[in-house]
Amino acid sequence: MSQDQAAGLRQWADAQRMKQEQGGEELAEESLAPMTPVPASQAAPESELSPEVSSGAPQPIAPLAITPPAPLKPLWVIGPAGRGTLTRAQVKQRLGQWSTLGRKWAGSPEAWEIHVIDPDAPELARLTAQHARWALWISSDADAFAQMYRALRLAREHGGPQRLLALHEPNVRRQGLLSNLRAAAASYLATDLLLLAR
Repeated sequence: MSQDQAAGLRQWADAQRMKQEQGGEELAEESLAPMTPVPASQAAPESELSPEVSSGAPQPIAPLAITPPAPLKPLWVIGPAGRGTLTRAQVKQRLGQWSTLGRKWAGSPEAWEIHVIDPDAPELARLTAQHARWALWISSDADAFAQMYRALRLAREHGGPQRLLALHEPNVRRQGLLSNLRAAAASYLATDLLLLAR
């Protein structure tokens, strides 16, 4: 390398170094300069500011995805004819008793949508065609057999279901009332009364 070339390179390097030093000084001067307020007419409109700057309040967090509750299972319960005393609460209580006894199908009483209907209701045939889950409320009165058989007969005469769950108290014995009612329903009314296995 000739001396002219070396001298030229040194001059170029010195020039570059001076430019950098001058640029650094300019930046340092800008950072040390006092901030002057911007007139309101020159300020950026509020719509251009970020949401965090435009409002002092924290921004809402997107809600977590919540799975909707499972739909309720409809259960239509035929009560004693003409008595009108059966309530949804009684049916839910009975389902709760069965759930406590380990009947998995009963699940939570709150998972059921209970409908109580009279055995001679005019809409019984239409409802039977639309819904699959039916039960017969069986009380433990002394004259329960006569009342329950009458309710089943009226339900069949009004187009009621041919298959129902026997919804009875846990302490009602299978031998006696339940088995006699089941046999009579099958023989005389072509109705299948489902009894829970012990």
